[in-house]
Amino acid sequence: MDQTRYRPEMHEALAEISALAFDTPDFREASFRFAAPIGPGDNAALALRPVEIGGEPMWQIVRGGDAANRSRGQAKKLLWELANSANILAEAHASASDGTALHFRTTRKGHVLLQRVRATAAKAASSAHDRDKDHALKRFDSSRLLVALGLAGPDGEVKPSMQGKYRQVNQFIAHVEAALDELPPRKDETAPLNVVDCGCGKAYLSFAAKAYLEAVRGVKVELSGVDLKESVIAACRRTAEVLGCAGTAAFHACDIAAFKPETRPDVVLSLHACDTATDEAIAFGVERGARAIICAPCCQHELQKTLDPKLSPHQALLRNGILRERFADILTDAFRAQILRVMGYRATVAEFVDAEATARNVVIRAVRVSRPGTGTAVADYWDLARAWRVTPWLATRLKLQEP
Repeated sequence: MDQTRYRPEMHEALAEISALAFDTPDFREASFRFAAPIGPGDNAALALRPVEIGGEPMWQIVRGGDAANRSRGQAKKLLWELANSANILAEAHASASDGTALHFRTTRKGHVLLQRVRATAAKAASSAHDRDKDHALKRFDSSRLLVALGLAGPDGEVKPSMQGKYRQVNQFIAHVEAALDELPPRKDETAPLNVVDCGCGKAYLSFAAKAYLEAVRGVKVELSGVDLKESVIAACRRTAEVLGCAGTAAFHACDIAAFKPETRPDVVLSLHACDTATDEAIAFGVERGARAIICAPCCQHELQKTLDPKLSPHQALLRNGILRERFADILTDAFRAQILRVMGYRATVAEFVDAEATARNVVIRAVRVSRPGTGTAVADYWDLARAWRVTPWLATRLKLQEP
């Protein structure tokens, strides 16, 4: 079985399973079966379940009758090391106590199939009462951070009016961590991780991600924030002073395209940068060779303007203003993800936060895995562009030329 072509799809499916196993407080158990033995002996299976040791959450890994308790980071690292090896993941199942389940299998020809079972509303509500959410910002003492960001009052408790932003930041941190888990190790793991937040605003996201990575994962972070507004940049600099990280967090008032970092960024972030600013953030990451790009796109009107409402056989869809607008958003994000694949990234499109929290509920997570233009990515992009007779703004920005 040659699964080279389907490796990106396998990684996308595994990312969902990993999120259920490591970022869901109701996770119950998971099992994995590989095509070849993973040890000990001829064993090719692995089981994973949550346990509590000394009051601390751990993950128990069972292989061939041998059980070992590992930290969250250690367990995730092992799973992704196996996934990135030549060994093929043939089958996987993961479930949570609220009824959520994921079932994965690889066909004989290498195709990847993922079945999703969603939690029922009753089970989800019951589970929410039974267990506190395992938010990333609860894994370390984040009270000082939350107060400095204005998410919490002087007592360190998250303000009712900021609960949505708090959930949003926690979920984005989970995507940052997932991207880092998918990347191969850096040559020097002790070197600072260079993170650039494009269109940073008040930098809730990047300050929180920096604090989390340093406190929980032990990774030093050099942060750069970029935004057009002088007032928000000044506010970010004041926040950095309050948090005592002004020496490792620099903020710049300029256009994203004009920002010239001294060091190649490891991770480029963008949270709801409006219109083409999301595309500028993606282009910034691609052109500067970022190892990972994570963005929650905002509105983008360029594609909507160029869609032909008389395009056959889609007139029934495109003649309705609200449907045309919503579809254009979906198509724009599909193009963004595919262009990232053309540029050598493995792109995953996932749900961001609860739909009730924001209508812009998509996150694109991309990690660099190959040189640009490999596999079927280029052909798939041009098939999409020809079918809808449009040229997305990001394609123009990155000067994509039809072969």
